[in-house]
Amino acid sequence: MTRSQEPDAGPPRETFSGRWGMVLALLGVAIGLGNFWRFPYMMGIFGGGAFLAIYLVVVVAFGVPAMLAELALGRATRQGPVQALEQSGLPGGKAIGLLLFVGVGMAMTYYLVVLGWLLAFFFVSLGAVTGGAELTSETFAALHARWPLQMFCSAIVAAAAAAVVSRGVRAGIERTSRLFLPLFGVLTMVLAAWSLTLPGAGAALGYVFTIDFSALTPRAVMAAVGQAFFSLGLGGTFLVIYGSYLPAEAPLSRRAFTTAAGDVGASLLGVLVIMPVAFSYGLSPASGPSLLFEVLPVAFRQMPGGAVFGALFFLGLTSIAFLSGVAAIEVLVGTLADLRGWPRQRTAWLVSGALVVLGLPAMLSLDYIVWSDLVWGSTMQPIGSVAAMSALAWGLGRRLAKKQLEHEGIVPRWVGYWIFAIRYVVPVAVIVALLSGWFG
Repeated sequence: MTRSQEPDAGPPRETFSGRWGMVLALLGVAIGLGNFWRFPYMMGIFGGGAFLAIYLVVVVAFGVPAMLAELALGRATRQGPVQALEQSGLPGGKAIGLLLFVGVGMAMTYYLVVLGWLLAFFFVSLGAVTGGAELTSETFAALHARWPLQMFCSAIVAAAAAAVVSRGVRAGIERTSRLFLPLFGVLTMVLAAWSLTLPGAGAALGYVFTIDFSALTPRAVMAAVGQAFFSLGLGGTFLVIYGSYLPAEAPLSRRAFTTAAGDVGASLLGVLVIMPVAFSYGLSPASGPSLLFEVLPVAFRQMPGGAVFGALFFLGLTSIAFLSGVAAIEVLVGTLADLRGWPRQRTAWLVSGALVVLGLPAMLSLDYIVWSDLVWGSTMQPIGSVAAMSALAWGLGRRLAKKQLEHEGIVPRWVGYWIFAIRYVVPVAVIVALLSGWFG
């Protein structure tokens, strides 16, 4: 396909119903475990305030332009990642898309396990409310020692995700986002306000907002780039397929800015919930993937009505993280449905079942999760986003890229800078960060 050609529109494709449906669905992709599980422990491992500073720079300079490109690619082609990259004319586009497809599947194998942990913590918290088992800092170790229990909890989450995805965009994804996002927002703001009253809140805020330049190692920079792309849902997959569901008249720049702002706010909120509790009760912020599950039980045992609030919080966190899981399964199901013509409902259940079984290594080893996250999250997602930017800016070309940002007949004045950024600046910076992180 030449740059002057329009991509084949194909048959009518289901779209989101309106502005709030679009906003909440995109926020559901971005806000999730990346903000409340991954961001605090990555900050603890990679230098506190230094990591936060790099992350914010990456979101503004790289994340927003890349998000615009991925949404634009999806809407321009009306396809999922494999077909979108192929239709763009990018050399090796289909092969790259298939690799990204595999990457999403691999990432979802351990993400689903963590979702299962959250669900288990909700049930234990609920038991504490009714006078049953109490949630403690040892609960996580007991859970992780029992892989059949982890698999059972993951299977429940996977079944729920399959049920949502099988219902389609409006009746499934959009309706679920409208329910879960407001609930979670209220609960986390209340918990953050309480957390900031703890004795260690001052030290925690100093750790979060003080930049130690000695912590700015190549691996920390790579981790910050990966976190920004992971948290925003970038990677040439989630936002491409969600972009394919955006109506033609939707203003892409507003959607991208709103989503990025909401995601940054959620990350900061997650840190303000976790870090004060960790500092107040002598827990290490660098304890890795188990940080969330060690810190919050301590908090809930100390606060008035903590058992009730703990149950509500883990229900809310499971719900918001569930939306990102739905997005991943939608990528897998939508791609298989488009590529192979498989029926959506049957494919959703088949994919979800396979992910549960493939999650066994993550149930057995936390180190496996950390290294898998570096490969499939911190590395593959930025690479996938570079592929999507290249497919739009070089494959479809400047004219079609600019057309996607046009709204009510007006093209933003900065669109030329954006195209230059996604052609040259962002891809080069991302590749340099990844190479320096792995080999520096």
